[in-house]
Amino acid sequence: MAEKMTWVSITYQYKPDDRKRPFDFVQEEELSFEAPYGDSVAALPIPAVGDSVSLKLEENRLYKVLTRHFTYLSSEVGLSINVNIVVTDLEEDEYLARLKQ
Repeated sequence: MAEKMTWVSITYQYKPDDRKRPFDFVQEEELSFEAPYGDSVAALPIPAVGDSVSLKLEENRLYKVLTRHFTYLSSEVGLSINVNIVVTDLEEDEYLARLKQ
């Protein structure tokens, strides 16, 4: 039997301020990582709520993280972790203030 692995995938969804729920589409780039089962995945680049991220949803631009939801599924071949991140618009003045810090 093959060695167990841990797979982590990250999906981003956009939620405008005027909507209660995010749009269904996710980013165009596949964001996934794998590591031997049991190894720490704490160093993976998973942004926290309030962080800013640059990615391509409908267009490439800056967003701010609103929420994160983690799903864990364990099986005989390892552990699968999916991180769903909802983002919203990042105002230019807030972005510029972050750069000055």
